Amino acid sequence: MTTKDSSSIDVLCNHLNQLIGDVSAKNLFTGYGIFYKKIDMFAIWLNGKLYLRAEDELVQKLEDLGCTQFTSIDFNKRFILLDYYQLTERILADNKALRNLIYLSIIQVKNNRIDKELAKANRLKDLPNLTIKHERALKKVGINDVETLREHGAIQAMIMLKKAGIDATEDFYWKLVGALENRHFLSYSDEERQKKLDKFNECLAENGFRRCKKKKSKEDK
Repeated sequence: MTTKDSSSIDVLCNHLNQLIGDVSAKNLFTGYGIFYKKIDMFAIWLNGKLYLRAEDELVQKLEDLGCTQFTSIDFNKRFILLDYYQLTERILADNKALRNLIYLSIIQVKNNRIDKELAKANRLKDLPNLTIKHERALKKVGINDVETLREHGAIQAMIMLKKAGIDATEDFYWKLVGALENRHFLSYSDEERQKKLDKFNECLAENGFRRCKKKKSKEDK
């Protein structure tokens, strides 16, 4: 795909949908915002150019590939979008490279969104899936606030609970996972659950605890 090919926003979205799926566009004051799953805006399309959102390591990667930062000259001096970089024709013509860069951008955008959403929670019980019961259990092992829970992560928090002799079930684990990712604990696919369960079981075994049993998937039932 080249910028000439993407002269239509519909053509661009169709192409990106073939690469990563679930892409949509929204008309903004700076052209079109390109969204993943209608939530995370990872790019801006303006005047036949695609600008990818990037921070930190991804910025360096894009600059090494010849991408330039969005400037007010590209649109209007009133609007300066420092976190967006114009993708080169070479990148646009390489589907594999384009897909990888987009995924890296989406991960950054998603993580930033989750960070902001979790920052709004004042207490552990304010997080998705968690109640005062979970908050009390976590406080018994020194996890008194959201920031501390984020530092430890769901798996380490579970190990701490088990070492303290607190009844921390697999259901507790999934609620912690969902809380830290701002998702309902039942919303994970079988594939997502298996990957996270494998990591959890590995850590359980390393600490001398019994592994969780693999539950049958919907296809196995």
